[in-house]
Order: sequence, then C-alpha cells, then structure tokens
Amino acid sequence: MVPNMTKLKMGAILLVTLLFMTSCSLIDTSIGDLQQDGDQDITRGAEFREVVMAEGIGSGNRPIDVTDVFDSSQDYIYVVLEADYIEAGTTMFARWYREGQPFEDSSQLTADRDYQDTYVEFHLENLGGRMQEGSYSVEIFVNGNPVVEQEFEVR
Repeated sequence: MVPNMTKLKMGAILLVTLLFMTSCSLIDTSIGDLQQDGDQDITRGAEFREVVMAEGIGSGNRPIDVTDVFDSSQDYIYVVLEADYIEAGTTMFARWYREGQPFEDSSQLTADRDYQDTYVEFHLENLGGRMQEGSYSVEIFVNGNPVVEQEFEVR
C-alpha cells in the first residue's frame, strides 16, 4: 500500500507542477499585453502621417522644399510633422543631434485644443552664419516619449 501512496503523491506533485508552469505562462502573457497597452498610452495624444525635413514652411506650417540635405549657410532647418490629430494637452518637443550627440532641445509645445489634419514644425536656427557640416538627426517627443527620428545632412 505504501508504493501506491508514493505514486499518488508523485502524481499530485506532478499535477501541481504542471498547473504552476501553465499559470506562469499565462501570467507572463498577460503582463506582456499590459505593457503593450501601456506603451500605447505613453504615445497617445497624437498620430502622424508623415515627417519631413524642409528648407521652409508655408501657410499652416506646410513644408516647402522638402529635402534631407542642407547647405551649411541655411538660415533655418525645419522638421515638419503632418498630424492626423493632436489631442488637447498633448506635449511635443524636438531634440536635435549632430554626429549622434544631442546638442539642443526645442521649446516644448502644448496643444491648447484638439487639432485634426494639421502640421507642426520645429526648427533649428543657424546663429553662427555657417552650421557645422556633418550628419544630423532630430527626434520628436510626444508626452515626454520619443516617437520618431528623422536624419539629415548639412554640407
């Protein structure tokens, strides 16, 4: 009778182990799902169609002369985001990089109301007469979180 009891205990231990392993797998999956939902909440507030670099902006901040190569004497370099919508209270700013190193953050913008089908621009001003030549990029942050990066060259 003792051998049957040992088999019963072993079976119970095996069953509990299998249940525990299955439960861990389900818990890990649900945590992953929550993290994905959380990431969507972080960038919620704006949805962009296109992000371009431009030499100028027109009415409504529409980009003029789209390019990713700029002359070092260019007065301003613009990054323009075409937005499907921006919710009131959404914050945005641009971080500018030269050769992979950040060197300037734009002023933060806060949407004062809901916007649809609009353009948002950030710009880099050439204060020294000639910008340093090289590889640049600009990273756009929404609600404090990076959402898109655009590369460009200054020659």
